[in-house]
Amino acid sequence: MIPMPARHGGRAPAARTWLWVAGMVASVAALIAVYEVFVTTSTGQRADHVALEAATERFEELQGLALIGLTRLPEITAAVAVVVFAVVTVWRRRWLASLIAVGAFTGANLSTQVLKNVLLDRPDLDNGVPYLTGNSLPSGHTTFATAAAMAAFLVVAPRWRPATAALGAAFATTVGAGTFVEAWHRPADVVAAYLVVAFWGLVGGLFVLRTGAAWNTRRPRAGQTGGLAASPWWDAVLWLGGLLATAGALAAYRLAGGVAALVAEPPQVSAWHFVGGLAFAIGPGLLVFAALATLFRLEAGREHGPPTRP
Repeated sequence: MIPMPARHGGRAPAARTWLWVAGMVASVAALIAVYEVFVTTSTGQRADHVALEAATERFEELQGLALIGLTRLPEITAAVAVVVFAVVTVWRRRWLASLIAVGAFTGANLSTQVLKNVLLDRPDLDNGVPYLTGNSLPSGHTTFATAAAMAAFLVVAPRWRPATAALGAAFATTVGAGTFVEAWHRPADVVAAYLVVAFWGLVGGLFVLRTGAAWNTRRPRAGQTGGLAASPWWDAVLWLGGLLATAGALAAYRLAGGVAALVAEPPQVSAWHFVGGLAFAIGPGLLVFAALATLFRLEAGREHGPPTRP
């Protein structure tokens, strides 16, 4: 699949294949690292568990509309994402791109189920962490919501992708944070789901850009800069938010007592563990969308030459 050259001496979309392959490799490597640290090591299991315990304590305090909203959050957000994707598909009539996006969405969700139920094992390390039902990484709910947001991101025009990435990140991390607050999933389960979708978003994105060169190429227009939706500030906000949240998770872990609080008998669960788990369930999701938004911006086609009238 060779990228077609853009007109007027420009650059074709997704011209640098090595960037996409590097992103896929990085996603897989990060997923393996999350699994190795938080599932196969005693300290990682304890850190994930105390965060879940802290979330359980706070979830039990909720009642009324807050409780109903949280328990229905995955279904509500999934329905919204599907509707948005369908509307964009019908409106823009990008049938091939939509088919590729559906393939990436399906691949992400199937991968999560295979990883969770077949390939990845959660060892019982006799460290005080309840074994429960075995492995729960990656989170299925988070994968579904994140993959749905990613599908919409893949089919919109380049000028809309920065804003769509920001909205998709907010959407996906809301579901990820919700599954943690509801004590359905540990923070690492949520992070692993983001990484699964990142991989498939890169696979789908490479095909979408290569097979839709015409509408994935930015053309200079007289008097236009792309508008607010195309602003690089969206990327900057995602990078900053993701880095701050991820750093905040580490800071909260240290404020909770670090390793000493984890190895205590029983483990010393505090509000800082809840804050850290919540930040960890959000930060990496923002970073995934930040990286994708930046890559898609860099790899959109460029058409040089005289500006066209809007």
